[in-house]
Parts: sequence; C-alpha cells; structure tokens
Amino acid sequence: MTAIELDDLIDEVEDALAEGRRVPFSGRLLVDEERILDIIDRMRVAIPEEQKRARRIIQEQERLIAEAQARVQQVLSERGLLEAIDTERTRLLQQAEHEAIQVRAGADEYARQVLEELDERLMKLVTSVRNGLSALGGDTHVPRH
Repeated sequence: MTAIELDDLIDEVEDALAEGRRVPFSGRLLVDEERILDIIDRMRVAIPEEQKRARRIIQEQERLIAEAQARVQQVLSERGLLEAIDTERTRLLQQAEHEAIQVRAGADEYARQVLEELDERLMKLVTSVRNGLSALGGDTHVPRH
C-alpha cells in the first residue's frame, strides 16, 4: 500500500463520518461501525507494508552490492593482483556500508514522514469531530484507545 492509498483511507474515514446520522437532541453521531473498523484495519496494514517495501529495497541493494563485489574480486584474482583485491575489497565494503546506512536512513525517514502525516490527519479528524460535538452542545469527551 502506498502513501496515496493511505490518504484514500483517511478520506474514507471522513466520508463515513460525513455519512453518519445525527441522533436528535444528543449531539451523537451514528456511523457504520463495520465500515469504520474495516478502514482502520486497512490503515494498520498500510504502515507495515510500507516498512516491508523499504526493507525489500534495502535487501535488493545489498544483494546487488555483494554481486558487484564478487565480480570485482573474481576479475582481480584472475589477474593475480592480490594487493589490488584487498584495496578494492575494503573500498567496496566501505561504499556498501555507506550506501546501506543511507538507504536505511531514507527508509526510516520515509516511514517517519508517513506516520507523522497519519498522526496529523487523525488529530485533525478528532478535532473536527470534537468541534462538531461541541457545536451541538454534546459531550466533548471522546474516549482514546
């Protein structure tokens, strides 16, 4: 699932709330509980899928780096340049470590951004619901789970 699909799920929650029916004189809103729970379940799946995708990208890059190192080592060994092999091996390992750190940092940053955006949207949604309840004179206490 992508960040765009996560945005779509947030929009679905907003739509479900907008389609809810007001209970007269209570300030309460009746919503399709099954629909809301389904959307929340899909949101719970969305974030781990993004993390899995980032891990797969890192593993693929590490595999490609290992293959490149193996090819370089084979060519250098065939030429009998043992000293060059050690130098190139060290350089490739350092480069691979540097690139792996960068990829991991990028994946962590991406996951952090997605989670922060989700948190911000959910907070806005909760605020909107509370404001609606307050405007209707209802109880503004919304239990947190």
